Amino acid sequence: MRLAEELALLLLNEDSGYIEPVGAWNLSCVLAGSVLADLALDFRIDTDAETLTLLDATETGDPLLDPVLAEIASAPPPVHNAQYWIEKTAERSEETMDIILDRLVGKKILDHDSGGFWSLSRQVERSGTYSADDGTTRLQVKTRVLRTILDEEIPDPRDVILISLIAACDALPLLLTEEEYEQSRERIELLCKMDLVGRAIGSAVKESQGRPVQQPIGRTRPIPVVNLLKLIPNRNVRRGNLSRILTDLYREYGPVFRINKPFSRKGAVVLAGPDTNAWINRNGRVYFRTRDHMSDFEQLYGASRTLPGMDGTEHYRMRKSLRAGYSRATLETRLDEIYKHCRTSLEKWTPGDTIPGATACQELMSVQVSHVMVGVDASDHIDDLLKYEHRSLVTHVQKALPKFLMSTPGMTRRRKRIFEMLNRVLNEHTPAQRKNKPKDLVDHILSLHASDPQYFPETDLNFMLVAGFIASIYLGSGLSFAVYGMARHPEIYRRVREEAEALFANGDPGTDDFNMSAIDVTHRVFLESQRLYPVIPMQLRTTMNHCVVQGYNIPKDTRVVFAHTAAHHLDEIFSDPSRFDIDRYAPPRDEHKRAGAYVPFGLGTHRCLGSKWVELQMTINLLLIAYYFDISVVPSDYEMAFNPFPTSAPNSKFRFRIDKRRHDL
Repeated sequence: MRLAEELALLLLNEDSGYIEPVGAWNLSCVLAGSVLADLALDFRIDTDAETLTLLDATETGDPLLDPVLAEIASAPPPVHNAQYWIEKTAERSEETMDIILDRLVGKKILDHDSGGFWSLSRQVERSGTYSADDGTTRLQVKTRVLRTILDEEIPDPRDVILISLIAACDALPLLLTEEEYEQSRERIELLCKMDLVGRAIGSAVKESQGRPVQQPIGRTRPIPVVNLLKLIPNRNVRRGNLSRILTDLYREYGPVFRINKPFSRKGAVVLAGPDTNAWINRNGRVYFRTRDHMSDFEQLYGASRTLPGMDGTEHYRMRKSLRAGYSRATLETRLDEIYKHCRTSLEKWTPGDTIPGATACQELMSVQVSHVMVGVDASDHIDDLLKYEHRSLVTHVQKALPKFLMSTPGMTRRRKRIFEMLNRVLNEHTPAQRKNKPKDLVDHILSLHASDPQYFPETDLNFMLVAGFIASIYLGSGLSFAVYGMARHPEIYRRVREEAEALFANGDPGTDDFNMSAIDVTHRVFLESQRLYPVIPMQLRTTMNHCVVQGYNIPKDTRVVFAHTAAHHLDEIFSDPSRFDIDRYAPPRDEHKRAGAYVPFGLGTHRCLGSKWVELQMTINLLLIAYYFDISVVPSDYEMAFNPFPTSAPNSKFRFRIDKRRHDL
């Protein structure tokens, strides 16, 4: 274990899922100090209060250390001190932290949540230990450091250096109570003087602190304003392709631009492009919140807080509590049910018929979701639910319709039907009814309520229970786009069918059969469909703290649009971006791996919690469709057009014909 890795573990806040807020520049300096300390422990450098001396320029083989070592080795005279090299090394702190966190996940010491949260793995959390690279077992670093400070145990030299580093960035009060910190001051001062390397680097870190002056607001550029009249002849506007519209605007106006009325009452600032996406993924938790856009929607169900409307620590806690309910592992235990319900829906597909693509795929998903996620057959309520959810999202989240439209007789009737269905869900989830049944999303939700009814009260239950049905809207649209992409390309369809025949010809496959080599082509079909036709092309946020993005000043309380999928259609990232090309996701191209380039599941802390579940369920449905049917788009030259609100979905003109049934259902 490198000191830099243990420093990250020491500063990890298990409540927030991220590094303790010691200040961005201070954190950069202390990370740099840990890298220099690791080089000193490897006998590559030596340092004291005045100078930092190169001892051995031989590479360590560690990508965390070698770039810094190479820079020190190639530096011209004069010889610099540790403070100089800390400030130089601090400039690459983001890259350093990425390497550290990825490495800790690879070692199974940390778990990484899709929303950008980190937590100790279950094994480390239970045992309080982890295995070091040399095969030895070490106590969790927080335990060691706290024992060294509070119990006055004989300190390990490495722990002395760690204490010197966190003391230098004033992080110790985050680990100790106020009383413990005051009582231990003399002990801490003594520990910080024990090791020469720790003392020299800790002192250099402290002297380097003092965050660099933020770019003055007066030096930022004015945000360009979109001329909406210029959008009228845009072909993508006529097709309703919101993702491509955002790409067109990014190309013309850059990474930050403003759209005034009628987009919204107050207008909005749009953030777009791969570099901006990467910045949001890293920094968004500090500057943006979602609560403002969800409050009216939550109130429809009597809720005060919901997972998509939470931010910060309480959002992370909710994600952790419900993670298993949305996990791929949970879906893998229910594969037989997915096969069964998918086949039940496919039985209605008759050779020679032409069927509406979006409706057929929505039914497939709604039936599966209602059984597997919420444990009831909600097929008799699906139509009412979908119409009510569509109207409420457009009215209360996107603010595109007046509120009185939620009170029409039709909407009132549908609301009543939805609450009848929710009561049915609750009645089916009593201990007796759920005995010997696999745990579903509702079970996880009710367990959270039972464990902490103050954090998650009854008033918030209804919204979370209907969340699975809301997910079926996205899943239905996503499957529609993937089926269209597959059916429009016969050679790709053939390759998917070959995978389906290999998997299903001798009976239904089990969990182990769905390895990436077995579903490679089908999985890439889904990936490409979500690039070209993302279901969630943008996200709404509000700035809660002033920030400067790409040189543009964005004040607090600004309505912001994350145009994350604008990056999906850029030819500097995706070659020939308008072409449906599944090979762009295979080595050596791997075009989707550039930071901020491929983001169909959203950005930052609110990235889709069930993304891995979705990928597997979509892949299974594509495989079953290809196994049982030959289908073709009608007409053959149909080009996808969209309903852009509340989520992007194929419009009613998307239809496909059932040309042939290949196997009996």
